[in-house]
Amino acid sequence: MKALFYAAGTSPASAFAIGPLASALRAAGHEILVASFEEMAPAVLGVGLPSYVVAAGHTTEGIKAASEGRPAIEYPHEPAQEMLYLGHWFGRQGSYVFDDLVEVARLWGADVIIAGSLGHGAEVAARYLGIPFVRQSWDVFDIHGYEQYVCTEMAEQLGKIGATTLPEPTLQLDICPPSLASTDSLMRWTPHNTPRRIEPWMIQAPDAGRICLTMGSFRYADPRVMGRVLGLLGELTRLGPEVVVAIGEDKAEVVRQEFPQVRAGWIPLEFILPSSDVLIHPAGGLTAINAVNTATPQLLLNPFEAFVPTLKRFTDQGSARSLYREEGSPEAVAEVTAEMLREPGYALKARELAEDAATAPTAAGVVPLIEQLVAQDT
Repeated sequence: MKALFYAAGTSPASAFAIGPLASALRAAGHEILVASFEEMAPAVLGVGLPSYVVAAGHTTEGIKAASEGRPAIEYPHEPAQEMLYLGHWFGRQGSYVFDDLVEVARLWGADVIIAGSLGHGAEVAARYLGIPFVRQSWDVFDIHGYEQYVCTEMAEQLGKIGATTLPEPTLQLDICPPSLASTDSLMRWTPHNTPRRIEPWMIQAPDAGRICLTMGSFRYADPRVMGRVLGLLGELTRLGPEVVVAIGEDKAEVVRQEFPQVRAGWIPLEFILPSSDVLIHPAGGLTAINAVNTATPQLLLNPFEAFVPTLKRFTDQGSARSLYREEGSPEAVAEVTAEMLREPGYALKARELAEDAATAPTAAGVVPLIEQLVAQDT
C-alpha cells in the first residue's frame, strides 16, 4: 500500500501531527510520502519522513495576497473575522495544492491520501482520483463554520468532482482523549517533534518546581510576540519555580540576554513537560496534546473565539485554565500560574486525562483500519 500524506499549514506542528501514523504505516511495511509547501519540508524531514514539495514557488503567507481576482486574506483582529480568515486561507491553500497532489498521487500510484483537519486540497484530490481519504485531526480543535469560505476558494476544484460542498472523509480519526473527542474513531497521538540532544537537566525536576512557557513553532513572525514573551517572563520569574522557555534557538539568545536565569532553547516537549508543573502556551492544539500525554496542567492563552468550545472541554475537565485575549496580561498569567502551582487538583485531573488518552488505540493499532479501506477499494 502507498499512503500519500499532506501536511497543510505553516506550523511544523502539522508535520509533527501526522508523524505517528506515517511512521506506523511504514513500520507495517507500507510506503509513505509527505506532500507540503516548501516551507514545511524541513519539519517533515526533521521527523524522519520523506518530503515532496507541492505548490512550488508559493508560500502559505504569500498566497494571502490579492491575486487572480481573489481578495487579500486579512488576519482576524475581531472574532467575527475568524471563520472568514480560516476558511479562505486554508481553502486557498487547497486550491494551490490540488493539481500537484493529483499529479504526484498518479505518478507515484497512491492508494490512499491522508491529511489533517484543514487539508482540504487532499480530500478533494482523493475524491477526484477515486481513492479513500483519511482525515486525521492534527490537534485538539473541533472547529466548524468556516466551510463555506473554503468552498468559495475551491469552487473550481470542487467543480471537478461535481460538488459544491466538501466531501466527507472515508475515515476520520480523532487524536483527542476519548472523553473529550468528537468522534468514536480514535487514535492515541505519540510525540513526533524535531529532535535535539537531550541534556540531564531537561529530564530532572528541580526542587523549586518548573514552569514551561512556549509560544509555539511559528508565531514569532509577528514582531510583537517576543515582547509578549519577555513581558510574561518579567512576572513569571518572580514566582519562585524555575522557568523554561521552549523556543527556537535564534530567539533563545534574546531571552537569555534579558533573563540569564531562564533556560531557553528548542526543547522537545515530551522531555521537558514530565518535569514541569505548569505549561503556558497560546492554545496550540498539538502543544496541548503533548501536555495531555505527560499529565501536565495547562494555562491556555486563547487568541481566538473559535477555540472557546474546545478549550472549555479542557477547563471543565479540570486540568487546565484559559485566559482569552486581553484577560491574559502578564500579571494575570502570573496570578493564575501561582494558583495552579498551589492547587493539587490540576495535577490530579491532568493525570486522569493522561490515563484516559492512553486507552485509545495507538497509530499502530489503527493501521489495520486503513489497510481495510484500501482492500475494499481495490
